[in-house]
Amino acid sequence: MQTKFSEFTVKIIKKPFEKEGFKYPETAVVTFLDSEKKITDEQTFGYADAAYLNKYLRENNELQLDYAYIENFNIDFLKAEIYSEKIILPNFSAKEAFFFSEKEINLSGILFEGKYINFGNTYFVCKTLNFSYSVFFAETTDFSYSVFKTNIVNFSKTTFSDGDFIMKNTIFSEGIKDFQNIEFQEGKKSFINIEFGNGDVLFTDTKFGNGLTSFKVSEFGNGRIDFSRAKFGKGETTFEKVNFGNGDVSFRTAEFANSKVNFTSAEFGNGKKSFINTDFGNGNIYFKNANFGDGAVSFRLAQFGSGTADFHFSEFGNGNITFDRAVFLNGSIDFKAVNFGTGKVSFDKTYFGDNNITLEGSTLNGELAIKNSVFGKGEFNFSEADFKNSDVEINNVDFGIGKITFKQSNFRTLSLKGSQLDNYFNLQITSCKMLDLSDTVVKDILDINPPDFDPVIEAIDLSGMRLLGRIYIDWRRANIKELIYKQNTSYKSKEEQFRILKENYNATGQYSYEDEAYVEFKRTEAKALLQDEISKKNRLKITAYIKYAFKWLVFDKMGKFATDPLRVLTTMLITYLIFTFLYLILAEFGEVHIVSSLFAPDDPRILSPAGKAFYHSAITFLTIGYGDYYPEGISRWISGIEGFVGLFLMSYFTVAFVRKILR
Repeated sequence: MQTKFSEFTVKIIKKPFEKEGFKYPETAVVTFLDSEKKITDEQTFGYADAAYLNKYLRENNELQLDYAYIENFNIDFLKAEIYSEKIILPNFSAKEAFFFSEKEINLSGILFEGKYINFGNTYFVCKTLNFSYSVFFAETTDFSYSVFKTNIVNFSKTTFSDGDFIMKNTIFSEGIKDFQNIEFQEGKKSFINIEFGNGDVLFTDTKFGNGLTSFKVSEFGNGRIDFSRAKFGKGETTFEKVNFGNGDVSFRTAEFANSKVNFTSAEFGNGKKSFINTDFGNGNIYFKNANFGDGAVSFRLAQFGSGTADFHFSEFGNGNITFDRAVFLNGSIDFKAVNFGTGKVSFDKTYFGDNNITLEGSTLNGELAIKNSVFGKGEFNFSEADFKNSDVEINNVDFGIGKITFKQSNFRTLSLKGSQLDNYFNLQITSCKMLDLSDTVVKDILDINPPDFDPVIEAIDLSGMRLLGRIYIDWRRANIKELIYKQNTSYKSKEEQFRILKENYNATGQYSYEDEAYVEFKRTEAKALLQDEISKKNRLKITAYIKYAFKWLVFDKMGKFATDPLRVLTTMLITYLIFTFLYLILAEFGEVHIVSSLFAPDDPRILSPAGKAFYHSAITFLTIGYGDYYPEGISRWISGIEGFVGLFLMSYFTVAFVRKILR
């Protein structure tokens, strides 16, 4: 029977109408027209005017208007003809009827009672339809397949008894739909497949009572949808496959009991979505495959109980997403394969409890911030997330004692600054332009060393880290040295980071990496000290540079801070040759010679000048001192210097060699 129409015409025929036992003295023929004045349907009704209603009420003490066309029906008529104060309509029925008024159809304050209150397949055409303050005391109240072509539909402060309420497959025109402060008791509440049309739909402060509440596959228009402070009782609440239109949607401070709440495959439009301070109870919450559209989405201060909060495969648009100060107790939190869109996702001061949390395979092209939040014993799974165009800040977070994994995820920047890592932390990411681990507290294992692929990390920051556990990161594969030097930080900060790595590689038995980190630690330490002395002693800059140059030459270039025995040997060879050629030059151009203590100057057994230089330099450098050849003149001073340098370099070599061998 249900027909969509833009206008209609009615013709009253002086012909009795009879259908299923209902008899009317006249017939109303209603012709339905579309927006172009074309006929879309034609239906016949019994015509019930004021005289008919008066007579029926007095003869039956009840009112049944099935298949009737009624004009200007309102409670004023009932009060004038039958009742004085409270209007009671027992066994009321208006199935497949047509109510019409150019102004208001007033059914407010009526007590409808009976087993079955039936408005099914009924048309309401008026400016205002008013059911406010009415009471429906029935096993079933049925508005299914009805058409509400009104500017305002008012069910506010209506009360329904323990029976079922059915309003499925109904159609509303553009205008306000006011369902505020309704009180439902036990029984099913069915708003399935409703077309609400454009205009505000208000369920503010409504109590849905116990039993199933379903808005499944309903469609809202471009108005405000408000369930603020609504209370849903025991029994499933479902908005599955609902299209919320492009208006603002609010469930602010709504309360759900400990039952299933289902928004699976719901379509939200471009307005704001507010679940601020919503209490979802301890049941499972399903937003899986939901499309939140553009516009901000807020779950700030929302409370999730011990059930599952399931968002997997859901889609967000360009708006910001907020979970600030939300509380998740002991259920799991599933953001698997979620597309977070291009806005900012915020979890500030969020309490995650002992939940297992997964963002596995999720994507984002905006920002993600998890700050000042607390995790419990559950796992945190961020593996295979695609955030390569996103900045992720997980700062000042206590990750608890659950397993944490970021394996094979991609980030533009990833910051864990100031966070506490108490348990095994898998940070085997695939790529990241900037990895910030500054000021973190690592109490267990921080694993940045994937066994089966090389991570592409363009910058890293370990400054201020408190390393109580271990870091597994490959010095060469991860290119750590270059990453730290590329930082826009002071040498003091770089010194601290290389020191942390040096101590870490020592603890993990990676001694070759320890040596490389130690060398960079000493180099940055020297540069940091140089900068510090220059800034404090402006008049003694030359002294600071001299001290730095000495360290650079003796400690670094000669032996890489005693980490490279081969470098020391090379330095020894070069030093030996320098002294040797110095002796040759002095013998050639001066009166200084290497003199034999065994043979006369013309004895053929005396070594050639070159032989003297090489031999004397060797026994002097190695501090052997046979005495068969001795220096004369200034060569004595040079030989003394060479002996000291040789002794120093041999000791230097011994230290470097023993350091390598013993480890």
